[in-house]
Amino acid sequence: MRKIIISILVIALLLQGCSKNDSSKESLKDVEPTEALAEPTATPEPTATPEPTTTPEPTSTPEPELTIPQATNDSGKVRIQTASLDAAHPYTSYIISSVNGENVVVDPTQMPAIDVVDFNPVAILSTHSHPDHTDSVFSRSYDCQKLNYKKGEIQTNDFYIYTILSSHSNDIIKESNQNVIIVFEVDGLRIAHMGDIGQTVLTEEQLTELGDIDIAFMQFENSYSSMTLQNEKGFNLIEQLDPTVVIPTHYSSNSLPVLEEKYGAITEVKNILDITKEELPEGSMNVYIISNEYKYF
Repeated sequence: MRKIIISILVIALLLQGCSKNDSSKESLKDVEPTEALAEPTATPEPTATPEPTTTPEPTSTPEPELTIPQATNDSGKVRIQTASLDAAHPYTSYIISSVNGENVVVDPTQMPAIDVVDFNPVAILSTHSHPDHTDSVFSRSYDCQKLNYKKGEIQTNDFYIYTILSSHSNDIIKESNQNVIIVFEVDGLRIAHMGDIGQTVLTEEQLTELGDIDIAFMQFENSYSSMTLQNEKGFNLIEQLDPTVVIPTHYSSNSLPVLEEKYGAITEVKNILDITKEELPEGSMNVYIISNEYKYF
Protein backbone atom coordinates (compact mmCIF):
# COMPACT_ATOMS: atom_id res chain seq x y z
CA MET A 1 0.00 0.00 0.00
CA ARG A 2 2.75 2.31 0.93
CA LYS A 3 4.49 1.65 -2.41
CA ILE A 4 1.32 2.50 -4.27
CA ILE A 5 1.00 5.84 -2.46
CA ILE A 6 4.66 6.71 -3.20
CA SER A 7 4.18 5.88 -6.88
CA ILE A 8 1.10 8.09 -7.08
CA LEU A 9 3.05 11.01 -5.51
CA VAL A 10 5.92 10.58 -7.98
CA ILE A 11 3.54 10.50 -10.95
CA ALA A 12 1.75 13.65 -9.65
CA LEU A 13 5.05 15.49 -9.28
CA LEU A 14 6.10 14.56 -12.78
CA LEU A 15 2.77 15.69 -14.23
CA GLN A 16 3.09 19.04 -12.41
CA GLY A 17 6.58 19.56 -13.82
CA CYS A 18 5.42 18.87 -17.36
CA SER A 19 2.59 21.37 -16.93
CA LYS A 20 5.04 24.04 -15.81
CA ASN A 21 7.31 23.36 -18.71
CA ASP A 22 4.46 23.66 -21.21
CA SER A 23 3.24 26.96 -19.77
CA SER A 24 6.77 28.28 -19.91
CA LYS A 25 6.90 27.37 -23.53
CA GLU A 26 3.52 29.01 -24.07
CA SER A 27 4.66 32.20 -22.38
CA LEU A 28 7.81 32.30 -24.46
CA LYS A 29 5.72 31.97 -27.63
CA ASP A 30 3.47 34.83 -26.59
CA VAL A 31 6.31 37.27 -25.93
CA GLU A 32 6.67 39.90 -28.73
CA PRO A 33 10.22 40.88 -29.69
CA THR A 34 11.03 43.95 -27.67
CA GLU A 35 12.61 45.96 -30.49
CA ALA A 36 13.57 45.57 -34.15
CA LEU A 37 17.24 45.52 -34.82
CA ALA A 38 18.37 48.98 -35.96
CA GLU A 39 19.49 49.37 -39.54
CA PRO A 40 23.24 49.54 -39.75
CA THR A 41 24.43 53.16 -39.97
CA ALA A 42 25.64 53.93 -43.50
CA THR A 43 29.23 55.03 -43.69
CA PRO A 44 29.22 58.58 -45.26
CA GLU A 45 30.78 58.95 -48.65
CA PRO A 46 34.18 60.60 -48.37
CA THR A 47 33.95 64.33 -49.16
CA ALA A 48 35.89 65.22 -52.29
CA THR A 49 38.82 67.52 -51.65
CA PRO A 50 38.07 70.82 -53.48
CA GLU A 51 40.36 71.82 -56.29
CA PRO A 52 42.80 74.52 -55.20
CA THR A 53 41.54 78.01 -56.22
CA THR A 54 43.71 79.50 -58.94
CA THR A 55 44.38 83.20 -58.50
CA PRO A 56 43.80 84.84 -61.91
CA GLU A 57 46.75 86.54 -63.48
CA PRO A 58 46.45 90.34 -63.13
CA THR A 59 45.07 91.83 -66.32
CA SER A 60 47.53 94.26 -67.81
CA THR A 61 46.14 97.54 -69.11
CA PRO A 62 46.69 97.64 -72.86
CA GLU A 63 48.84 100.42 -74.17
CA PRO A 64 46.75 103.11 -75.93
CA GLU A 65 46.85 102.76 -79.67
CA LEU A 66 48.96 105.51 -81.20
CA THR A 67 47.61 107.72 -83.94
CA ILE A 68 50.44 109.52 -85.69
CA PRO A 69 50.03 112.60 -87.92
CA GLN A 70 50.70 111.90 -91.57
CA ALA A 71 54.06 113.02 -92.95
CA THR A 72 53.22 111.98 -96.51
CA ASN A 73 50.26 112.92 -98.67
CA ASP A 74 49.09 110.37 -101.21
CA SER A 75 45.50 111.65 -101.43
CA GLY A 76 45.98 113.53 -104.70
CA LYS A 77 44.47 116.57 -102.94
CA VAL A 78 45.59 119.39 -100.68
CA ARG A 79 45.74 118.01 -97.14
CA ILE A 80 45.07 120.03 -93.97
CA GLN A 81 45.60 118.25 -90.66
CA THR A 82 45.85 119.02 -86.98
CA ALA A 83 48.93 117.81 -85.11
CA SER A 84 49.35 119.43 -81.69
CA LEU A 85 49.08 117.61 -78.35
CA ASP A 86 48.20 120.86 -76.58
CA ALA A 87 45.02 119.78 -74.74
CA ALA A 88 44.05 123.36 -73.94
CA HIS A 89 44.50 124.60 -77.53
CA PRO A 90 44.16 121.61 -79.88
CA TYR A 91 43.03 123.59 -82.94
CA THR A 92 45.66 126.27 -83.48
CA SER A 93 48.41 124.18 -85.16
CA TYR A 94 48.11 122.81 -88.68
CA ILE A 95 50.13 121.06 -91.37
CA ILE A 96 49.23 121.93 -94.94
CA SER A 97 50.45 119.49 -97.60
CA SER A 98 50.51 120.04 -101.36
CA VAL A 99 49.34 117.44 -103.84
CA ASN A 100 53.01 116.62 -104.52
CA GLY A 101 53.71 116.16 -100.80
CA GLU A 102 55.42 119.37 -99.69
CA ASN A 103 54.60 120.12 -96.04
CA VAL A 104 54.21 123.53 -94.43
CA VAL A 105 53.62 123.89 -90.68
CA VAL A 106 51.70 126.90 -89.32
CA ASP A 107 51.57 127.93 -85.64
CA PRO A 108 53.24 124.78 -84.24
CA THR A 109 52.80 124.01 -80.54
CA GLN A 110 53.52 120.78 -78.63
CA MET A 111 54.32 119.05 -81.88
CA PRO A 112 55.64 115.49 -82.32
CA ALA A 113 59.39 115.14 -82.10
CA ILE A 114 61.27 114.48 -85.31
CA ASP A 115 62.04 110.89 -84.24
CA VAL A 116 58.29 110.23 -83.85
CA VAL A 117 57.28 111.64 -87.22
CA ASP A 118 59.51 113.53 -89.61
CA PHE A 119 57.42 116.06 -91.52
CA ASN A 120 60.45 117.33 -93.44
CA PRO A 121 58.68 120.70 -93.85
CA VAL A 122 59.68 123.18 -96.52
CA ALA A 123 58.56 126.03 -94.23
CA ILE A 124 57.51 126.71 -90.63
CA LEU A 125 55.53 129.86 -89.82
CA SER A 126 53.97 131.48 -86.74
CA THR A 127 51.34 134.20 -86.64
CA HIS A 128 52.56 135.53 -83.24
CA SER A 129 54.80 134.68 -80.32
CA HIS A 130 52.38 133.21 -77.78
CA PRO A 131 53.25 129.65 -76.65
CA ASP A 132 50.07 128.17 -78.12
CA HIS A 133 51.31 129.27 -81.57
CA THR A 134 55.04 128.54 -81.35
CA ASP A 135 57.21 125.50 -80.62
CA SER A 136 60.88 126.44 -80.59
CA VAL A 137 62.09 122.85 -80.04
CA PHE A 138 60.12 121.66 -83.04
CA SER A 139 61.29 124.57 -85.21
CA ARG A 140 64.95 124.04 -84.32
CA SER A 141 64.65 120.39 -85.36
CA TYR A 142 64.33 121.34 -89.03
CA ASP A 143 66.55 123.20 -91.45
CA CYS A 144 63.96 124.93 -93.60
CA GLN A 145 62.59 128.37 -94.35
CA LYS A 146 60.99 130.07 -91.33
CA LEU A 147 58.89 133.19 -90.95
CA ASN A 148 57.77 134.26 -87.51
CA TYR A 149 55.19 137.05 -86.96
CA LYS A 150 56.66 139.62 -89.31
CA LYS A 151 56.09 140.89 -92.81
CA GLY A 152 57.58 138.60 -95.43
CA GLU A 153 57.06 135.89 -98.05
CA ILE A 154 58.26 132.39 -98.86
CA GLN A 155 58.36 130.62 -102.21
CA THR A 156 58.74 126.85 -102.54
CA ASN A 157 58.11 124.46 -105.43
CA ASP A 158 54.41 124.15 -104.56
CA PHE A 159 53.64 127.04 -102.20
CA TYR A 160 53.64 130.79 -102.37
CA ILE A 161 53.24 132.18 -98.84
CA TYR A 162 53.05 135.78 -97.63
CA THR A 163 52.08 137.59 -94.44
CA ILE A 164 49.89 140.64 -93.74
CA LEU A 165 50.33 142.81 -90.66
CA SER A 166 47.40 142.88 -88.24
CA SER A 167 46.72 143.53 -84.56
CA HIS A 168 46.30 141.02 -81.74
CA SER A 169 44.07 143.11 -79.50
CA ASN A 170 43.05 146.44 -81.05
CA ASP A 171 42.84 148.33 -84.32
CA ILE A 172 46.37 149.76 -84.24
CA ILE A 173 48.21 147.86 -86.95
CA LYS A 174 51.96 147.78 -86.63
CA GLU A 175 54.62 145.08 -86.52
CA SER A 176 55.13 145.43 -82.76
CA ASN A 177 51.54 144.28 -82.18
CA GLN A 178 52.84 140.88 -83.27
CA ASN A 179 50.06 139.19 -85.15
CA VAL A 180 50.22 138.52 -88.84
CA ILE A 181 47.72 136.94 -91.18
CA ILE A 182 49.40 134.22 -93.27
CA VAL A 183 48.15 133.47 -96.80
CA PHE A 184 49.04 130.18 -98.53
CA GLU A 185 48.58 129.65 -102.24
CA VAL A 186 48.82 125.96 -103.15
CA ASP A 187 47.36 123.84 -105.97
CA GLY A 188 44.69 126.40 -106.87
CA LEU A 189 43.55 127.00 -103.27
CA ARG A 190 44.02 130.21 -101.28
CA ILE A 191 44.17 129.58 -97.54
CA ALA A 192 44.46 132.20 -94.77
CA HIS A 193 45.40 131.66 -91.14
CA MET A 194 44.15 134.71 -89.24
CA GLY A 195 46.18 133.92 -86.10
CA ASP A 196 44.80 135.67 -83.01
CA ILE A 197 43.61 138.77 -84.79
CA GLY A 198 41.84 141.09 -82.34
CA GLN A 199 40.72 143.94 -84.56
CA THR A 200 37.12 145.09 -84.65
CA VAL A 201 37.25 145.41 -88.46
CA LEU A 202 39.55 144.46 -91.32
CA THR A 203 40.95 147.49 -93.15
CA GLU A 204 40.47 147.99 -96.86
CA GLU A 205 44.20 147.52 -97.32
CA GLN A 206 44.08 144.17 -95.52
CA LEU A 207 41.10 143.03 -97.56
CA THR A 208 42.91 143.96 -100.78
CA GLU A 209 46.02 142.01 -99.72
CA LEU A 210 43.92 139.03 -98.71
CA GLY A 211 41.93 138.85 -101.94
CA ASP A 212 39.50 135.95 -102.41
CA ILE A 213 40.05 133.31 -99.74
CA ASP A 214 38.82 129.75 -100.12
CA ILE A 215 39.63 128.47 -96.61
CA ALA A 216 40.24 130.58 -93.47
CA PHE A 217 41.36 129.57 -89.98
CA MET A 218 39.61 131.94 -87.56
CA GLN A 219 39.20 132.36 -83.80
CA PHE A 220 35.84 133.19 -82.17
CA GLU A 221 36.52 133.21 -78.43
CA ASN A 222 39.75 134.57 -76.97
CA SER A 223 40.04 136.83 -73.95
CA TYR A 224 43.55 137.93 -75.01
CA SER A 225 42.01 139.41 -78.14
CA SER A 226 38.94 140.77 -76.31
CA MET A 227 36.86 138.43 -78.48
CA THR A 228 33.64 136.95 -77.08
CA LEU A 229 30.41 135.48 -78.34
CA GLN A 230 28.65 138.52 -76.94
CA ASN A 231 30.63 141.20 -78.80
CA GLU A 232 30.69 138.98 -81.95
CA LYS A 233 34.00 140.47 -83.03
CA GLY A 234 35.17 137.20 -84.60
CA PHE A 235 31.95 136.80 -86.57
CA ASN A 236 32.15 140.36 -87.88
CA LEU A 237 35.75 139.92 -89.06
CA ILE A 238 35.17 136.59 -90.82
CA GLU A 239 32.03 137.89 -92.51
CA GLN A 240 34.08 140.74 -93.94
CA LEU A 241 36.51 138.21 -95.35
CA ASP A 242 33.68 135.89 -96.50
CA PRO A 243 35.70 132.72 -97.26
CA THR A 244 34.11 129.58 -98.67
CA VAL A 245 35.21 127.41 -95.71
CA VAL A 246 35.82 128.54 -92.11
CA ILE A 247 37.90 126.36 -89.75
CA PRO A 248 37.55 127.56 -86.11
CA THR A 249 40.70 127.76 -83.97
CA HIS A 250 40.08 129.33 -80.55
CA TYR A 251 36.50 128.43 -79.62
CA SER A 252 34.47 126.51 -77.03
CA SER A 253 31.49 124.22 -77.34
CA ASN A 254 29.35 127.31 -76.72
CA SER A 255 30.40 128.61 -80.12
CA LEU A 256 29.06 125.64 -82.05
CA PRO A 257 25.30 126.36 -81.84
CA VAL A 258 25.98 130.00 -82.71
CA LEU A 259 28.09 129.03 -85.73
CA GLU A 260 25.42 126.55 -86.81
CA GLU A 261 22.63 129.08 -86.41
CA LYS A 262 24.54 131.69 -88.42
CA TYR A 263 26.10 129.56 -91.16
CA GLY A 264 24.24 126.24 -91.31
CA ALA A 265 25.20 122.66 -90.51
CA ILE A 266 28.79 122.08 -89.40
CA THR A 267 30.93 119.53 -91.24
CA GLU A 268 33.29 117.59 -88.97
CA VAL A 269 36.20 115.44 -90.15
CA LYS A 270 38.63 113.39 -88.08
CA ASN A 271 42.18 114.81 -87.97
CA ILE A 272 42.50 115.36 -91.72
CA LEU A 273 40.72 117.35 -94.40
CA ASP A 274 41.65 116.39 -97.97
CA ILE A 275 40.17 118.84 -100.47
CA THR A 276 40.60 120.38 -103.91
CA LYS A 277 39.39 123.63 -105.43
CA GLU A 278 36.72 121.67 -107.32
CA GLU A 279 35.44 120.06 -104.10
CA LEU A 280 34.77 123.30 -102.25
CA PRO A 281 31.13 123.51 -101.09
CA GLU A 282 28.63 125.89 -102.60
CA GLY A 283 28.29 129.41 -101.23
CA SER A 284 30.40 130.92 -98.45
CA MET A 285 30.93 130.58 -94.72
CA ASN A 286 30.69 126.78 -94.58
CA VAL A 287 32.03 125.73 -91.17
CA TYR A 288 34.40 122.75 -91.07
CA ILE A 289 35.84 121.37 -87.84
CA ILE A 290 38.95 119.21 -88.08
CA SER A 291 38.98 117.19 -84.87
CA ASN A 292 42.28 116.44 -83.14
CA GLU A 293 42.45 112.80 -81.99
CA TYR A 294 46.17 112.19 -82.41
CA LYS A 295 48.09 110.18 -79.80
CA TYR A 296 51.80 109.81 -80.31
CA PHE A 297 53.29 109.43 -76.81
